Amino acid sequence: MMPLQKKPKELPDPYIQKIERLLIQYGKSTHRSVRRMLQTGTVCVNGQTVTSPSHPFDTRNDVLSVDGKQVPVSPHIYLMLNKEQDTVCSTVSGMLHTSVLERFPEQILHPDNLPPLHLVGRLDADTEGLLLLTTDGVFSHLLTDPEKHIPKTYLVYLRDYVPPTDRERYIKEFRQGVTVPPATKSPSFTTKPAELTWTDDDGKYCTITGAEFTTCTLTITEGKFHQVKRMFLAMGNEVIFLKRIAMGNLFLDENLLPGQYRSLSDGELSDLQGIL
Repeated sequence: MMPLQKKPKELPDPYIQKIERLLIQYGKSTHRSVRRMLQTGTVCVNGQTVTSPSHPFDTRNDVLSVDGKQVPVSPHIYLMLNKEQDTVCSTVSGMLHTSVLERFPEQILHPDNLPPLHLVGRLDADTEGLLLLTTDGVFSHLLTDPEKHIPKTYLVYLRDYVPPTDRERYIKEFRQGVTVPPATKSPSFTTKPAELTWTDDDGKYCTITGAEFTTCTLTITEGKFHQVKRMFLAMGNEVIFLKRIAMGNLFLDENLLPGQYRSLSDGELSDLQGIL
């Protein structure tokens, strides 16, 4: 007997929302009051009365009206940023570092008809690379949910040369999980299995020069405090340069200079949806 084929997962379209969630987002109060509003027949999509809370609404094309008045709706914003070193993933700048959000104009930080732009996760102040920003709270919650185990890949430059005879030991221990030393406000812990690949970096992502380093990429599925640095410290080495280059199958655009950003393409957004 042939094994049953699993039904392909239907990926959600990030631009399509349930009408109930959309109305709450646009200030129409609680779930209860929104459902009451729908029952009165005062909500219309493209001129047609909608009563079901789960009715799909395409934020790019559909027209919403309540009590005969059109409600302006905008599609969510999804951005890729190549984070610079010495910037912080915070809403405010500190004495030593500026916030990554200072890169963005007010009309993007607080767009009309949308929630404020916010960061999807974070990177350390001295870590560069791929950082996502969005106005879509559900999307960012799914991407940062620890239970999802979203893989994140980092380019790593190490202080000490690792000879070929020792490289397999790194790979093996990282695959098994390595016990990292404690750090400020973070106790020691054993990491989940991680994939390390030794590589000769071609420089397309690196922004430091002037020395020869042992380079590798490391893919982890968690995000504890200074985790990558502590993993190599547990092996007796030190990270000199660290840059996140991928989340799932979304890779940082190598044409983005540190500090530059762009919108995600529909294909990139679809790829991210596929790992949620």
